[in-house]
Amino acid sequence: MNRFFALIASLLAGLALHQSAQAADWRVEQRNADVELPSGAVLHRFSVEGEDTVDFTIVQFQTRQCAVKIIDQPTRSSAVSLGKAMANAGAIAGVNGGFFTPDFAPLGLVIADGQRAGTWMRSSLLGGAVVVKNGRLLVLWRDEVGGSEGISQLLQAGPRLVNNGQPVQGLENKSHRPRTFIATNSEGGWLLGIAESTTIANLAQILAKPGLVPHFDISRALNFDGGKSTGLWARTFQGEIIYESEFSTVRNFVVIVPRK
Repeated sequence: MNRFFALIASLLAGLALHQSAQAADWRVEQRNADVELPSGAVLHRFSVEGEDTVDFTIVQFQTRQCAVKIIDQPTRSSAVSLGKAMANAGAIAGVNGGFFTPDFAPLGLVIADGQRAGTWMRSSLLGGAVVVKNGRLLVLWRDEVGGSEGISQLLQAGPRLVNNGQPVQGLENKSHRPRTFIATNSEGGWLLGIAESTTIANLAQILAKPGLVPHFDISRALNFDGGKSTGLWARTFQGEIIYESEFSTVRNFVVIVPRK
């Protein structure tokens, strides 16, 4: 029996070592020059190689200078593109938001400037939410959200990608498609970004890699809608527009604006 437990312990240790080695295989191969955005935000572009090559476009910002809001579009007929919505909002940057049905109804709860749409869902696929509560930006897991008192902005999404600096296990690892995400560290820094053509499991492994963005180790990351919905818009410090366009009309957006 002792030999049996020793064998199991050895197998588990080997599995953990394999997972660590797999995570360590991801490396930044090409990093473009950073682009300054208003209110201290910065746009990073780089490629990561490992099991495949993944191109990232990420906006890094601090909540001391920037705020986040949700823009919700109640009807498909009146919905506009990410680019137009960002220009209308005076945004610094933004990405597509949460999932929605073929009838253009949100999957999960959305609160945009206090206005509610959809309903809170218990599905593990919608395992978290980006929340502005009492003026504070948070990524909360499903069981941490509680009531809606004090919440001005909320977007339920998922799955969870990184928790306590570690990639979430058991994520899908076959479907390669564009991805959209939000991430934070333990020091109040934030990332809003897109990745080109990778799996959910690979995205989690990559985002958990220390130093992916210089001096920024991700503690939590949450997946948004992807595929044809994936898009990122940013306005440079000089007023030039960077737009990685979505290919479909989407229900909502996550927007970075200057803090008032």
